[in-house]
Amino acid sequence: MKASDLFQKQLEDSQRVSKQLEVFRQTDLQRLTGALAASDYLTNIQKLAAQVNLATGYFDTSRFAESARIASGAFAALKTSMAGVGGGFSEAMRRMSEVPASLKFLQESAYNFEQQFRLINQHDLAKLSGLAAQITIPKWTNVVAMAGVNSQRQLEGIRAPFIQMQDSLKSLRGFSELSAIGAAVRIVEPFEADLVENLRRDLGDWRNAEADTDDLLDDPAARVTLYEERGFNAELTDFPADGFESALTVTGIDLGAVSEALAPPPSDVVPVFNVHAYQWLFVFEREIRTFILKCLTEAGDGNWEARLPNGMREKWQEKKTKALSEGESEQPLIHYADFADYSDIILGRANWRDCFRGTFKREEAVREGFNRLRPIRLITAHMRVMTNEEWLILNLEIRRLLRAIRVL
Repeated sequence: MKASDLFQKQLEDSQRVSKQLEVFRQTDLQRLTGALAASDYLTNIQKLAAQVNLATGYFDTSRFAESARIASGAFAALKTSMAGVGGGFSEAMRRMSEVPASLKFLQESAYNFEQQFRLINQHDLAKLSGLAAQITIPKWTNVVAMAGVNSQRQLEGIRAPFIQMQDSLKSLRGFSELSAIGAAVRIVEPFEADLVENLRRDLGDWRNAEADTDDLLDDPAARVTLYEERGFNAELTDFPADGFESALTVTGIDLGAVSEALAPPPSDVVPVFNVHAYQWLFVFEREIRTFILKCLTEAGDGNWEARLPNGMREKWQEKKTKALSEGESEQPLIHYADFADYSDIILGRANWRDCFRGTFKREEAVREGFNRLRPIRLITAHMRVMTNEEWLILNLEIRRLLRAIRVL
């Protein structure tokens, strides 16, 4: 890709990010004008509200706290994405300044949230060690012992503000749980019964919940509410962006960069926003398609298409015909599968019996894993702000599914 083309692509990406910043202006800025206007911070917010002519609305402190946490992650993602622009950074930021109120609000909201946290100190390490039996949920005890996890040493590895000053025990409980989850997903069989049940307690019950997030693409706070309604443990993610990412790294949850051995997508097709999410979803979908094709071919004596659910082959063929008419290169037919098609194929009665039960063990657990990933796949494809909850789920479920098919 030529430098000029790369710059144009990144400029277009930055414009998409700009649209996301409007979310914080339109849905939360008005909530900040009024009740707590005494502080300099909120006085500035009031001035911004006047500039964009937003009406004063009801001030919901819990909603603001959630939005401020999301702002922390969004601003960190924005800075990361802009790092790839290089010489075009000034121009990209000029284009970003088309929404100055929302950009400033995002930055200040992130700062305001992050000021509630401090660095880890020796008292935290002692408390984590002394209260381990109380703050580590008993369901993980054997797993942590088997893995030889030293959560105190892991905690020492976090060098960013991480401990909530008003409730340090809450932060330690959340970290302790992340530490145990990290051990479990690395050493326990991906769809072992206890792991499935324990993850359900932390990530929520998605067995019969196919979330339609189309209407929530531009409202990350509403998506978080949806996840918590499913039963997501909010203590796992109530951290500033940098501290949360460090926690995922030291606990072994973070998948890290896609290795060359896994053949990541070409850099010229990867957006500058949600880079790692895009790369891992690309690898995951390619590998799950390959696995499905192999299993169906073996079970169908070469006629794998006969094992597809009714109407699916025709739907793929229509998509292929349309793609070719638009000048795209021809791909194998399974390339045109939708994300929802994977679980429909795997869980088809005959396919499950003949092809997939030995790999995935439990039908409801496979359905649940794909249901959790579906909204995240949509968010990534449309370059929307990804929350801590979504980043955690992506790392855990992609790891589990790729381990099940022996890719990781």
